[in-house]
Amino acid sequence: MRILILITSSTLDRLITLGTITLGAVSMGHEVAIYATQSASFAFLRGYADKIGGYNSDSVLSELAGGVVRGYNDAIKGGRFYRWYEMIRQAKEIGNVRVYVCTQPFELAGIKVGLGDFLDVVDELVMIGKYVELLEWCDKSVSL
Repeated sequence: MRILILITSSTLDRLITLGTITLGAVSMGHEVAIYATQSASFAFLRGYADKIGGYNSDSVLSELAGGVVRGYNDAIKGGRFYRWYEMIRQAKEIGNVRVYVCTQPFELAGIKVGLGDFLDVVDELVMIGKYVELLEWCDKSVSL
């Protein structure tokens, strides 16, 4: 199966989910394309991925969400878990994964970027036309 994952948010809960779904799907033999746009585009910048700590949840759940963030960071430090982009890197090593980052948010912010400004998991910098192509390519689409 060919799976397209659209991610629009740079919050840690969405990024962990992205890494987990990508690695899981590829481990099961599926192809994955990731299309990052809006604030998710910024998450793939070198120098920023390790600084992301915001976990989106309702204020009633903030104590629980804080525990997830602490647990995530502790598990990474202890070698029991991987950062979200490391899961994508692992998935690329074992299967077919392509990562596309939309440049529209950068253009709107007046920021000039090139592929070298991004984590090594990024394959191409694109615009919305690529997303439409990927919708035609995929069998299933997931939005995060």
